[in-house]
Amino acid sequence: MAEESDPEALRLTRDLGDRGPSLTERLAERLDRLAFQSPLHRMRLKGRYPLKLLAVPEDPVPGDPAIGARLKGGRLFRDGYGQGMLDARLDTPDAPESWRQWVHGWGWLRDLAAAEPLAVAEVQRVEALAKRWLTQFHEYDEDAWAPAITGRRIMMAITYAPMVMPREDQIHRSAVLNGVARWARHLERAAPRLKPGFGKVEAISGLLCSALMLPGGDERRVKAEAQLAEALGGVLHEDGSAVGRSPLDLATLGDLLLLLVAFYEGRGLRAAEQVSAALVRVRAALGALAMGDGLPSPWHGGQPTVAQMARLGAAPSDAAPGRQSGFQRLAAGSVRVIVDAGPPPAARISSTAHASTLAFTMTDGKRLLIVSCGGEKGERGPRGLPAELVMGLRSTAGHSALVLADTNSSRLPDGGPRKLGGVEEVLVEARSSNEGQWLEARHDGWRRRFGFDHLRRLWLSPDGADLRGEDQILPARSGLPMPRKTETLSIAIRFHLGPDASATVTQDGKGALIRLPGARPAQDVAWSFRASFNHAPGLLAIEPSLMVDAEGGIHEIQQILLTSLLQPGATGNVSWSLKRSAGPK
Repeated sequence: MAEESDPEALRLTRDLGDRGPSLTERLAERLDRLAFQSPLHRMRLKGRYPLKLLAVPEDPVPGDPAIGARLKGGRLFRDGYGQGMLDARLDTPDAPESWRQWVHGWGWLRDLAAAEPLAVAEVQRVEALAKRWLTQFHEYDEDAWAPAITGRRIMMAITYAPMVMPREDQIHRSAVLNGVARWARHLERAAPRLKPGFGKVEAISGLLCSALMLPGGDERRVKAEAQLAEALGGVLHEDGSAVGRSPLDLATLGDLLLLLVAFYEGRGLRAAEQVSAALVRVRAALGALAMGDGLPSPWHGGQPTVAQMARLGAAPSDAAPGRQSGFQRLAAGSVRVIVDAGPPPAARISSTAHASTLAFTMTDGKRLLIVSCGGEKGERGPRGLPAELVMGLRSTAGHSALVLADTNSSRLPDGGPRKLGGVEEVLVEARSSNEGQWLEARHDGWRRRFGFDHLRRLWLSPDGADLRGEDQILPARSGLPMPRKTETLSIAIRFHLGPDASATVTQDGKGALIRLPGARPAQDVAWSFRASFNHAPGLLAIEPSLMVDAEGGIHEIQQILLTSLLQPGATGNVSWSLKRSAGPK
């Protein structure tokens, strides 16, 4: 027998807890807003009028052509809400938040550029909209001048300067340039005061871009680069994994870094080390999480699109996910398995956390075999899905995971502090040998509510054709668990199948045959699923489910559902296996 590698033990805990902003933080934010409305701050916004931009970068991130087509038709339409470009109420409280941020951040410029070329009348509408915005929000406004949105607006105004300030109107051109300068002076005070997160990175990025493209910005550029290095540490771990644990967040950050690189290149400069190094780390982290279809699974909010992965140069790699990422991978042959083996991100870090601890996804080549139900966000932000569906996607039942007593393994953030209960700690042990790869992970998500922990064991054969799993519900062995419940608790283990997979229950009712179509019939693949409830009562069934893909498409899929009961004083133990039974290896 070959000598096994030393087990790699890992203990991951939820950082910062799930407290909302403290009273001190809330007071500080309120005082900042009051200060920004003061005459003193208006005085600070004054300064030399810039006469020109030093360069105009080329945007590496394309807009949405469908939204661009609506804009060409004179409609500010996005996320199911629209107004006319020439008569829109730009501060309407009735619009979705994503629409308001898009308008105030001038993201419509990027989308309109995706529908070029523009007719003269269309360019005039753009200019008229910019003039209206500059007139209405010349002075500080809490929403329109929010630091992250202001940073975004600076980058869009400079990148699409030829569109937003044609040479013919020098007064308007001067107003846009002066606006960029004023917004940058605002960010000099506002951006460093933000709490860590992507919003702070966006704000400081806008400040840095203004320093690169407005004359006399060398001193501001040095300060902004130092602030950016610190801000990136709030969203990226040292191993490149996302603090918020979402692959989509990683890709969104990668797109922002690509734009920063374009600003440096527009000036004929090499990108700052912190920018280029962060982009390399983001690319590597996405590659480590990518499945056989080239995309990471939609953990904790959503997944990048094929286009995002391509422009970031992120492809499936042999590197394991970073230790701080909270993910573990088993890979052999054509099979890749990713396990969410960490606590969800804290509510103050992420509002889109999933209760997905110890869920897994699996691909065979490019085929999706085991999936989660998807994410509520896409490349361009929230998809506007019904609230019930969003909570379903984030729930434990929306993942290929075990559910105890019909409760999520972690309580889901709903805009406020998370109530007591949920995964605070995950213990992980991984090892490999010539006989295969083993993973054992245990979480405490139900400890305080029911007095039990969940243990999941996985083993993948050296050729990848055999995945075996075991799920146990065990009495908590440490901490301060509540007394174990005296009533019977339900156990449900779900395996959501990819959109092209079809499953039928075997004749003995203890398994299922899963078929995955290939490009040709000869390339079809079949996997055999078997389950054992280890002498406890249990049932295997195939039920309908759904999946939201990376582009936002909704697919009707199937799920294999194992159900059992946990009797008072007992432990739960369900074993299962997935074996490739036909098709190419």
